Amino acid sequence: MHEFHLMTQVVKVVEAQLQETRDARLLAVRLKVNRRSHLLTHDYASLQTAFKSAARGTKAEGATLEIISIPGDAWCPHCNRKAAATGAEDACSVCGEPLIGDPAQPEAVVHELVVQE
Repeated sequence: MHEFHLMTQVVKVVEAQLQETRDARLLAVRLKVNRRSHLLTHDYASLQTAFKSAARGTKAEGATLEIISIPGDAWCPHCNRKAAATGAEDACSVCGEPLIGDPAQPEAVVHELVVQE
């Protein structure tokens, strides 16, 4: 149920951003998700359902959720070098050791709101 909690946080961010637009109707939320995120292990339909549930009764109700998968920042502890991770199980291209994700990098970020004014 972690995806519902995260979608609740997304809805809070969306509502805060929509405070500036009084009568605009939200059509879509574009969410950038780190490829190392466990969210991408869920199917798209379950993420949509979690978003719709979290958005019920808010300014985000009725909007669609669009997922944009982006590489995550990682590093190899063996080689001590930075790398872009494209999945949770990525290995270093030099030595083959597992990459460690950057804990400071967010799992998901609201990238863009599509509104109709």
